[in-house]
Amino acid sequence: MASDQLNRRKVKFVIVDSGAFIKNAPIDRIGENIYTIKEVLSEVIDKNTRDRLQVLPYEVLFREPNNEAIHRVTEFSKKTGDYRSLSAVDLRLIALTYQLEKEQNGDAHIKTEPTRKTNWINARNPLGKVTDIAGFYLDSKQNHETVDKDEEKNLDVLEKDSIQNERLEQGDVLSEKDIEPVSNEEESDNDENGENNYENDIDDGEDDDDDDDDDDEGWITPENIGSLKQKIEPEEIEPVNVTVGCLTSDFAMQNVLIQMGLNVLSVDGLLIKQAKSYVLRCSACMKICTVLTKLFCPSCGNKTLKRITMTVKDDGSIQYHFSSRRLLNCRGLKYSLPLPQGGKHSNNPILFEDQRLPQQRATKKALQRLNVFDENYVVGQSPFRIHDLTSRAAQLGIKGQEELLASSIHSFLTAQLTNVISMELL
Repeated sequence: MASDQLNRRKVKFVIVDSGAFIKNAPIDRIGENIYTIKEVLSEVIDKNTRDRLQVLPYEVLFREPNNEAIHRVTEFSKKTGDYRSLSAVDLRLIALTYQLEKEQNGDAHIKTEPTRKTNWINARNPLGKVTDIAGFYLDSKQNHETVDKDEEKNLDVLEKDSIQNERLEQGDVLSEKDIEPVSNEEESDNDENGENNYENDIDDGEDDDDDDDDDDEGWITPENIGSLKQKIEPEEIEPVNVTVGCLTSDFAMQNVLIQMGLNVLSVDGLLIKQAKSYVLRCSACMKICTVLTKLFCPSCGNKTLKRITMTVKDDGSIQYHFSSRRLLNCRGLKYSLPLPQGGKHSNNPILFEDQRLPQQRATKKALQRLNVFDENYVVGQSPFRIHDLTSRAAQLGIKGQEELLASSIHSFLTAQLTNVISMELL
């Protein structure tokens, strides 16, 4: 029975990315037939992973996707905006997943257009419970104990307040006879308490230490991570019948696969239904930009792009999470901009995307070192050459690519000339 249940949980065809090999995922426990492409193995650089690949306890099959699958995946990734984040190897892995899914289950359920349904969630409301914070965990016993203590404290305070309110409403007036014995008792109590002040201070200090120790409790640590995993409800990890799945940890690949309707597997062998990534949102025109390397909005051209979180659900719908509490940056609006500087070594602020930048070229005297037919070509590399100290590039310490290339060429020619002279002497 155990083997039958294990075989039911296994995926028939698993397409593996390089991240699974690097993280040493138990791929043989996840899938039956493991597929990948040859370029994935070339992405593995570290020695430990390469050594593990030499002695794998399972067989890895290599298969190349056809041109139709690559073309369809490429066009779909361009529509979702993840094309620039995907490499050629990533596109071929997605295409291989699409091809195997089409062969096994058909392409009726595979989407040709990304879902345009979007939801905006404002993260303005504060967290109601401490356990809502990511990385915080409390046992059920600790939760009940803390809740009971808080309820008892609240009840005691309410009872004291109700008794005092009743006395004030009745209008009781205490006489001097009633006050005197009470004051005497209070004085005697104060004397007795005064003798034990030192002991109480020590006890209070011990309680404070206990409170400090309690502050460390509740966080997920290596000691309680095992018990936390064991307390996961079985409904959350019940086996799902999956025929074809792609095992990857790349966010861009997960977004494309989920929006196409293909199955995505985690390193632990769990089925991923939602993928989280980041996009850029313009606070001026409210447009979304998926290229995270952009500084200026491609729609309005302003430098008002802010990174927000994006969640892709299992049905392909997109959910954006933004916070209205985050203030906009007003840098550059208080003082006027300085006058633009001229010259090839100017340092002007970048205000728009197609702004012309200084070329930072080397001087003409430095460029002469590339001229092999110059009379002073060898002299330029001699220890008696004249150094350039007056030009603007020399004062700023700028060395162009031409100067670096000239030095490398000169060192190469010097080495060749030395070898020729040594051969003639022999």
